[in-house]
Amino acid sequence: MNLKISLYLIFINIIITYGQQTSKLVKTENDLDTFSMIDELRKLNSEGDPRNYYHWNEQLATIYLSQISKAAPEEKLNFWFRYCQQLLKSGENQECIDEIENLISRQKLSYQDLITKDLLPIIELLALAYLRLGESTNCQNNHNAFSCILPLKDQAYHIDVNGSKKAIILYTQIFDKFPNETYKWLINLAYMTIGKHPDGVPEKYFINHPNWNIERKKFPSFKEVALDLGIAHDGLSGGVSVEDFNNDGLIDIFMTSYGMTDQSKLFINTGKGFIDQTEESGLKGIVSGLNCIHADYDNDGNIDIFILRGAWLGRGGNHPNSLLKNNGDGTFTDVTKAAGLLSFHPTQTAAWADVNNDGFLDLFIGNESRKSQSHPCELYINQKNGRFLEQSGNYNLSSIEGFVKGVAFGDINNDNWPDLYLSVMGGANLLFRNDFGKFKDISKTAGVQGPKFSFPTWFWDVNNDGFIDIFVASYDTSNLKNLAGDYAKEIQGDEVLTNKSRLFMNNGDETFSDQSKKYNIDKSLYAMGSNFGDLDNDGWLDFYIGTGSPEFTSVIPNRMFRNSEGKSFEEVTSAGGFGHIQKGHGVGFADLDNDGDQDIYTVLGGAYEGDNYPNICFENPISKNNWIILKLEGVESNRSAIGTQLKLDLQNGRSIYYSINTGGSFGANSLQAEIGIGSSKLIDTLTIRWPNSKAQIFKRIEGNKKYKLVEGENKLVEEPYQKIQLKGREIMQHHN
Repeated sequence: MNLKISLYLIFINIIITYGQQTSKLVKTENDLDTFSMIDELRKLNSEGDPRNYYHWNEQLATIYLSQISKAAPEEKLNFWFRYCQQLLKSGENQECIDEIENLISRQKLSYQDLITKDLLPIIELLALAYLRLGESTNCQNNHNAFSCILPLKDQAYHIDVNGSKKAIILYTQIFDKFPNETYKWLINLAYMTIGKHPDGVPEKYFINHPNWNIERKKFPSFKEVALDLGIAHDGLSGGVSVEDFNNDGLIDIFMTSYGMTDQSKLFINTGKGFIDQTEESGLKGIVSGLNCIHADYDNDGNIDIFILRGAWLGRGGNHPNSLLKNNGDGTFTDVTKAAGLLSFHPTQTAAWADVNNDGFLDLFIGNESRKSQSHPCELYINQKNGRFLEQSGNYNLSSIEGFVKGVAFGDINNDNWPDLYLSVMGGANLLFRNDFGKFKDISKTAGVQGPKFSFPTWFWDVNNDGFIDIFVASYDTSNLKNLAGDYAKEIQGDEVLTNKSRLFMNNGDETFSDQSKKYNIDKSLYAMGSNFGDLDNDGWLDFYIGTGSPEFTSVIPNRMFRNSEGKSFEEVTSAGGFGHIQKGHGVGFADLDNDGDQDIYTVLGGAYEGDNYPNICFENPISKNNWIILKLEGVESNRSAIGTQLKLDLQNGRSIYYSINTGGSFGANSLQAEIGIGSSKLIDTLTIRWPNSKAQIFKRIEGNKKYKLVEGENKLVEEPYQKIQLKGREIMQHHN
């Protein structure tokens, strides 16, 4: 009997176990695409060549170290120097310093002995290593909310001053023999970090920043709160999407990081704080990516995410992008292959739009072609069944093979068909008019081809005249070594000769006028990440620029520009506390705390392995101006309502124009319309022009409220919207 019972129990156990395994298998089969992408990314990481990547510096250091002993005598110094460079880039600052100082000691040299034309790179590297040592010791390992934000305050001064003091000694000696503005800026920066600027800087090396001591009472100071909120994720350069991913009415944060093994992150807003839901959302193993954008591609009411990979890597950039389908239950599935979007091209820029006005969003991807490598841009047309087909040829877009760095859709002529603008690094920028589903190149006649070296771009209505304008930011790759020097020249009032950013104002006849100088933004911004929003709810769109380059010398402030009533822009970098000197990338504007004004989340960090840095979040102080938030849901039009045009005629006689999109080409804003209406508390007339149906008009809408509107319905539905008190939920973790 006991034997029979035992056998029965064993049999039952087998059945239960088999059932559990079957259940797991079913789940696995549903997630096959996700696992396939994870495996693909792992393969790229395991089989990649370190020489093709910015961020495999530790491996490169090992390679160059091994080559020193094998090299011919005349080449040994060269391999040793490359080894030292990679030590610095991998974050091994002290090891780099020790190598160079030991060489100096062994050879019985002085610093002055190395300040020659031939040996200058060695002493430059040593000075930079000391500067980086101070930064890593203080700003990374002892990070606080004031770290690295110019003008530096007491809380931001270095506790360990040794690195900065040594950098000052070296850079002043270098400057004395080979004067240039980059050395001068780095000297001043080092003095700032130890609290000795301006009074402690010798006149010979002094750079005055005229804006640092100017108080603008009209513009408030923003507070950096990422550390407090547990969202100061520490990583390399990357993208960000700020959006309500779980449909609970609160804005969440999704971000990526450039490193091959860097995990993407999803932080969910609970109304009390942010929690890291990455693993619970099925995203573990979805790594890498320099940018991301979001939209509801399948019209199921859940916002999906598209990750872009392989940018800047040339032959090493054969990385697949990822389409993450939001399942509506708190999880995401990588459906790239199933959706027909699997390709292997280097890119970091794409945009969603309904290019054929069939009610479903399509996807344009701007790829990076070089002289020796062809990577044509791609246009994926939504087949309305969860799949896409690449049809650039059918839409007259098949011949685009430039080094594309920015993509934006907008309706330049108000015909309800989305037009396309491309920022092309090192070539002429491109504008394509959408002629009812076919695109025509009108770049030359429109007058929007400059500048030659550009990066992020977007459409926006700067002056609220009902015609969208174009901004394209400069990024002169031919002059990156002098980036800091150019900034120093600018703030001293000297002419900077590199490529300037452009503001093309719409003339209303499919042509544009360059009015960059008039609007005070004809500057060499060296912009990477960027986006726009309305900081003070005055109804005029402002913008934020993330600056820098991969080089460690490119330590200049990220910058903020306020729109002065559609007539010009004034810089409020210092006044608003935005001048973070770490490299800025993905930027997202959104109301994170439901108080009616837009906060800003920015991904910081560089491309090299050791250039990681915590991301930042600027909390907007409550604005005295009024606002309205509109959550639009398309029915005949795409569900995200992308491409919808809004006109708000205010009680005071003013009109404000707003387009539904995610903003700039590096970083993605929320798709809910967060619109400042200035002093007016009432909207006399709200006109909503949907892409695929008749316009809807609503009268006498109260401000300072959130409304939802479903396309075709005749009523704006007020939704609860009260300020939430966000508090931190996790402790920041540093990694070097």
